[in-house]
Amino acid sequence: MSSDPFSDIQLFIRIAELGSIRSAAREAGQEASTVSRRMTALERRLKTQLLRRGQGQTRLSDAGERYYQSMQKLLPQLRSAEAEAAGDAEAVKGLLRVSAPIDFGQQHVSAWLLELRRLSPELEVELSLSSDYVDLSRSGIDVAIRTGVLADSGLRARRLAMVPRVLVAAPSYLEARGVPETPEELAEHEMVFFSAAHRNQPMKLWGPDGEEHEFLTRGGLTVNAVLSVVQAVESGAGIHAGPRWAFQQSLDQGRVVEVLPRYRGRALPMQALYQSAVVVPARIRRFIDFAVAEAARIPGLDPV
Repeated sequence: MSSDPFSDIQLFIRIAELGSIRSAAREAGQEASTVSRRMTALERRLKTQLLRRGQGQTRLSDAGERYYQSMQKLLPQLRSAEAEAAGDAEAVKGLLRVSAPIDFGQQHVSAWLLELRRLSPELEVELSLSSDYVDLSRSGIDVAIRTGVLADSGLRARRLAMVPRVLVAAPSYLEARGVPETPEELAEHEMVFFSAAHRNQPMKLWGPDGEEHEFLTRGGLTVNAVLSVVQAVESGAGIHAGPRWAFQQSLDQGRVVEVLPRYRGRALPMQALYQSAVVVPARIRRFIDFAVAEAARIPGLDPV
C-alpha cells in the first residue's frame, strides 16, 4: 500500500481527467480492479458516490465533480504542507513540470533545466513546449513561462525580465525597397507577422519624445514560429516587429539591421506563473530563482 496519504485522491483526480478507470490504472501501473476497489473505499469514506461506472468510460457524479474541482486546487497545498511538516520543504527534489513557449524554451529554458538538474540530482524535470496558455491546475504544470500582459487568473507571477521589441529588416530588403524614415511609411512596406491576428491590428510605436504613432500595415508573410520569422526576415521577406532576444545574434552579425531605431514598440514582461499555495515547494522556488538569474544573462532581454 502507498505511504502517500493522498494517493487515492490523486488517483481519483487522474480518473476524472482521463475519463476512465482503466486508463488511470494503466498510467499508475496497477490493475483496473485494484483501482476500482480503491475508489470504492474512497467513496465509502466520504459516504457519497463520486464515479458513475460504465462500459469503458467513467463519469463523475455531481458530488464527484464538486470534489474534483476542490481537490485539484487543494491537493498541491496539502502536499506542500505535509512536506514542510516533515522537514522536506527546502529539499529540491521530486518532479518539476515546466511549460514554455516553443522557441524560447528550446533556446533557453531547456538549458536552464539541464543545469538545475545537474545541481540538484534528486530533481526530475518535464518540459512542455507550447505557445498555448495552459491551465496549470488541469495540466499539472508547476511553472509556466509566458510573455505579455496577462489577465488576472488567480495565479502568482514572478517577473523574469522585460522583453524589448525591435523593428528589423535584412539589408537586402532595404536596398530593394528603401529605408522608411517615419513610422507612417511602414504602411508602404512588406511586413512579416508572427500571428494572423496582427495583420488587422494597428501597429503602435513610441517616438523619442514619447509621442504615439498608430498606423495600419500590410502583410507579406505570416508564420507562427520565432525561428522561422527570423529566417524569413534574414532572407529579405520584409520588416518585422519582434522581441530583441530573438534577433540579437542576427543584429550582431549584420544579417538584419534596425529600422527606425529611434522608435520603440512597447516592451512586454516575461513572467513565471505558478499556483498560489500556503507553501510553495522548494523545486518551484529554486527554478524560478534560477530562471531570474539566467534571464538576466540573455542578450536582448532587460533584467528586472
